[in-house]
Amino acid sequence: MAGSGMDITSTTRLLAVIGHPIAHSLSPRIHNSAFRAQSLDFVYVAFDVQPSALVTAVEGLRSLGFRGANVTVPHKQHVLKLMDELDPLAARVGAVNTVVNEEGRLLGHNTDVAGFSAALRGVLPQGAAGKRCLVAGAGGAARAVVAALAAEGANTVWVFNRTSARAEELCVAARQWGAALCEPVRTESLLEVGKQADIVINATSVGLDPTVKATPVPVDIFSSRQVVVDLVYGRAATEFVSQARARGAETIDGLDMLLMQAASSYTLWTGVQAPLDIMRSALVGTVN
Repeated sequence: MAGSGMDITSTTRLLAVIGHPIAHSLSPRIHNSAFRAQSLDFVYVAFDVQPSALVTAVEGLRSLGFRGANVTVPHKQHVLKLMDELDPLAARVGAVNTVVNEEGRLLGHNTDVAGFSAALRGVLPQGAAGKRCLVAGAGGAARAVVAALAAEGANTVWVFNRTSARAEELCVAARQWGAALCEPVRTESLLEVGKQADIVINATSVGLDPTVKATPVPVDIFSSRQVVVDLVYGRAATEFVSQARARGAETIDGLDMLLMQAASSYTLWTGVQAPLDIMRSALVGTVN
């Protein structure tokens, strides 16, 4: 059985994560450790899928009988139209990070919203309630973050994105989700606004390449009174997290959200409660 020793047979249920790039992904480590611990006959692999191959890849999941998949950068929004059905949260947020294959029908879910909230509450028990928040990015991950902030009652949400029109579009959606105040931020105002933020979140892909020492916002924004969250993770702390820590900020790296959203995806696929301690232990030693 795959659960006892990763003995893959014709009855083993297949799962995957699709994205580009994907070599950094720790999702196989997390899920396969959990399958072994619970003696479940599943195996989880990672596939690097170029944007031009997304349609073919998704159809491959269906035709090969995969139980499901995680979806990561840059596919979370584009995969929406390839689903047969959307969970109400995924439809509202406009992004899918988890696919469940129910006898050939692909169902799109979003576990990023709950994953972000759970990770944030590990540092802030009350979550984002009443806080002023700056979000860098306007893609699928950012949409999940802003939806979570709106649901938690954040005082203000500022969105910064290189393409300002996308930031404006996300703020329009955020108001529909119940955000008290959501405003796009232009580059010339970023430093001033960022210094007012209680929570600063990187929901861009900046930091995925560890050789590129860049941050999505000026590091002068960071201070010791802030909580700084990076959705990106790697074998070492990202530049975003390193710079925030150097300035005394409380930090949450991408591993926390990865773990929390993974647990929700695991339950959707298997129907059993995820062994969170096992999954967390699987990540020990992956970062400095």
